[in-house]
Amino acid sequence: MNTETVAQAMAAELGAEVRKLIDVRPADLAGFDLIGFGSGIEGFAVHPELASLVEGLAQQHGQRAFVFTTCASNKDCSGKFRVLLAKKGFTLAGEFHCPGMWTPLIFKVRKGHPDSADIESARAFARGLLR
Repeated sequence: MNTETVAQAMAAELGAEVRKLIDVRPADLAGFDLIGFGSGIEGFAVHPELASLVEGLAQQHGQRAFVFTTCASNKDCSGKFRVLLAKKGFTLAGEFHCPGMWTPLIFKVRKGHPDSADIESARAFARGLLR
């Protein structure tokens, strides 16, 4: 729910709606001025289903998009996804990374994230997209 929490905060600032990947068809993305692609990070990459959705899109022509991720790692894990968006013709309007809690069997990494400061940073990022 980390990524959804961040998505809801951004959507409130942008006056946008949040849709789960399962509820999105490629045709749904046509005609928007700005599309946000969000994912929790697994195996140091965005979810394969999200990448598959973008791979299946028709070529875009400068449609603006932004990427946001939640991850327990500080490593840049969305580089391949940014390249995929560029190959599809999207113009990257920005990228936001937020710490997210990961719970392996033995210990918890980044417990308590996203926290209120993370959510405020997400809101500020979204406001910046409107400028």
